[in-house]
Amino acid sequence: MDDGGSVGRWPEELSRLGRHGISGLLTPDVASLWELMQTYRVPGVSVAAGCLDGDVWCAGYGVTGAGRPDRVNSHTVFQACSISKHVAAFGALRLVADGVLDLDADIEDYLSSWRLPASGHGWRPRVTLRQLLAHTAGLSYNWFRGYAAGEPAPSLLQTLRGEAPANTPPVQPVLLPGSRFRYSGSHYAVLQQLMLDVTAVPFDELMRTLVLDPVGMSDSSYSQTFPHQRAAAMGHHVTGTPVPGGWRTLPEMAGAGLWTTPADLVRIELEIARAAAGGSALLGQDLAGQMLTAQVPGGMGLGTEVDTSDGYLRFGHTGSNVGFVCFSFAWPGTGAAVAVMANSEGAVEILRSTLAAAERRHAPPPGPARPAMPGDLTGRYLLREDYPVDILASDGHLTLTAPGQRPVDLLQLPGGRYQIPGLDCKITFQATDGRPELRIRQEDTTQTAARKP
Repeated sequence: MDDGGSVGRWPEELSRLGRHGISGLLTPDVASLWELMQTYRVPGVSVAAGCLDGDVWCAGYGVTGAGRPDRVNSHTVFQACSISKHVAAFGALRLVADGVLDLDADIEDYLSSWRLPASGHGWRPRVTLRQLLAHTAGLSYNWFRGYAAGEPAPSLLQTLRGEAPANTPPVQPVLLPGSRFRYSGSHYAVLQQLMLDVTAVPFDELMRTLVLDPVGMSDSSYSQTFPHQRAAAMGHHVTGTPVPGGWRTLPEMAGAGLWTTPADLVRIELEIARAAAGGSALLGQDLAGQMLTAQVPGGMGLGTEVDTSDGYLRFGHTGSNVGFVCFSFAWPGTGAAVAVMANSEGAVEILRSTLAAAERRHAPPPGPARPAMPGDLTGRYLLREDYPVDILASDGHLTLTAPGQRPVDLLQLPGGRYQIPGLDCKITFQATDGRPELRIRQEDTTQTAARKP
């Protein structure tokens, strides 16, 4: 479905993708989606794009599994991986809006089936729902890999306790809550149990009521039996080898267990953008604004990756499970959203290249270049105390020198941005309280360095 607007050129975009690999731009520098799928042995990809003022365009490419005849189409479901957290957070915030939960209350007020373990000396930290959603609760790191077909899967309580047949250690506190960002699926395993304890409704049914049905995500479910009832993509390893049984079961549904389509992900992103603008019947503007605001420096919003490094807001989430990778992002400044899902771990360049195309097409146009800072942009910036970065001006352009490296010329981009050619490394300059800062963005992570006086 295509309204002929800004999403209508996506077939053309996918025929000529600028290549963006893990190590930066590649040669040849342009390839079609089909060519990248063949290069990386990716059987199937699904893409969707939409705007607030139009319909959702979607298309499938390739097949649901290597050697299978079934074509990927707009209704083929994929594992949403960690985008599950993003959607689950929307559901949790709806409970906050209804007064069932409080973002800043102790989770002990809500949990009845399980408690966060105390330290060895009996001290138990106070953790809030806000901290769970933003990955700042300081819980132990867990990446939930799931359970193979025919393998016994644990209950959520067994996962939280680290009891057999769980394949992950118990969830426990390891950092001071609220002190820093630490991404971990543990936060969302606790969130899932909390929502279950408070509502006494199975998580998949609860999310259908809170999010999936109201948003119109008719091809989505957190139920782990859902892919058996629908046309589902089969996961593949980076080698092209199929995942035995097609996929793994994820009892940690809030963190990684959603099955969905890119079109449905675009719908939830547009609903969040609508809420942030004050136009949603599902979530108020204040809670949506908190969802899209980093809770600690360098961290995430509430269940949401937020990026303002290029002078505009992009929000959404990425995901990676055994056999699947995906992303779902929105640009509220233009009212657009794009989601891509692939049934192979080897589709990383496809995601990066498609996201770069989405940035070109849907990001707001660059504003005027930032005014020159006092004393210009040159100087020494401290990324860490042991990692100074020197910026020098030479023949009308800037060079960057990092510890142990030769100087490299910076390529100037529109909007006052710079890039190190050949690397996935973009640089912006700004001032905070009158003090010049350098921001380096690599692999979707931004680091800030203040200039030495």
